[in-house]
Amino acid sequence: MKPTLHLETYGEGPQTVVVCNGLSQSTANWRGIARQNPNLKWVLFDARGHGRSPLGPRPYHIDDHVADLMQIMERTQTQTAYLLGFSHGGRVAIRAAAQFPDAFKALILISTGAKNTPLRQAHVQSWSNCLALGGVEAMAWSSLPNIVGVKILEKFPDLSILVKGSAARNRKDGLEAMFEGMLNYPPTYDDAIQIQCPTLVFHGGQDPLVKDEDFADLRSWIPESQGCRFEDCGHTLPLEEPARFSKALLGFLNDQRVFSNL
Repeated sequence: MKPTLHLETYGEGPQTVVVCNGLSQSTANWRGIARQNPNLKWVLFDARGHGRSPLGPRPYHIDDHVADLMQIMERTQTQTAYLLGFSHGGRVAIRAAAQFPDAFKALILISTGAKNTPLRQAHVQSWSNCLALGGVEAMAWSSLPNIVGVKILEKFPDLSILVKGSAARNRKDGLEAMFEGMLNYPPTYDDAIQIQCPTLVFHGGQDPLVKDEDFADLRSWIPESQGCRFEDCGHTLPLEEPARFSKALLGFLNDQRVFSNL
């Protein structure tokens, strides 16, 4: 049985953007961006096992996340949308765009890895082990320097505030289920080469998790794609530079002739 996920909508625009969160994120991470761009309708949801969404059956497969996304579109009566995926959510978005080409007008990928490299495997294994040994707060501390960009870290002299925020929107069993499932994802390439819609790939030049090779691979694999690189940002570039991110996003949508008045 599919879990009924927590859902929030913002904005009154005729065009809809559906957001797939990253690992350990929730709707809380995207409300600011959504509220700053009310000329779009934003559909935000907590992935299974995250935030206010239930755990659902374990172990997770990437197709479970895709099914959850399509359920969200059905609940919001969204026939077609612009699909935005951040980090792990980007991998889900790639899979969804490949499997349901008629459902998405365009794809926006942010800080999304292309290959399951040994370094990426080490990061995930490290976070998983910290979760097992010390719980959600321990995992949050171990992932903090890699996930949260310097521009955000500079705003918080007391980093425990960020850790407590992550712990408040996550629970151990949900993250465990995510890590279990991620071990068995199919290669990104197999889905990426099937994408038919226009795609914008965002990359932070200071991202310790997603490298220049990931950025280049996704742009080369996805036939109709372009790149947007923020040299001074890390993994969380939309939160580090929300105004610049919104400008680049709206520019891309304008190129797709979404808006005639921008």
